[in-house]
Amino acid sequence: MRSGQIDIPGEQAFVKGCDRLVWQFPMYWYSCPPLLKEWEDLVLTYGWAYGTHGDAMKGKELMLAVSVGSAGENYHHEGEFSYTVDELLAPFKATSNLIGTVYRKPFILTGVSSGMSDQNLEKAAKDYLSRLQDDWPAQ
Repeated sequence: MRSGQIDIPGEQAFVKGCDRLVWQFPMYWYSCPPLLKEWEDLVLTYGWAYGTHGDAMKGKELMLAVSVGSAGENYHHEGEFSYTVDELLAPFKATSNLIGTVYRKPFILTGVSSGMSDQNLEKAAKDYLSRLQDDWPAQ
């Protein structure tokens, strides 16, 4: 799927058939890539995902899986970026509230651009797989 080629009815049918959704993306400029934003704009429509009769996603679980380039210690109020990653993800939580999904604790991987070792990457992959297979903790 490339930008401008999102099959809206196909995406809506697929999502409607799911109980759990994972939006997985690299964070840059403190948000998601433009294609995910475009997907949200086109697929999560009024009358389908929210608003009058818009309950297609109500009760589904939503988890974010986010990779962040900078080290985790930079993401706190006294850190380089002045915000936690969870705080930067607030618009996604607000979207979840609007569309009626149950927002689950995000899986956040920091430090991916700062020379993450193969051992740490392997551990993160195992942790992520475990999160996907287990009960998803509440936010």
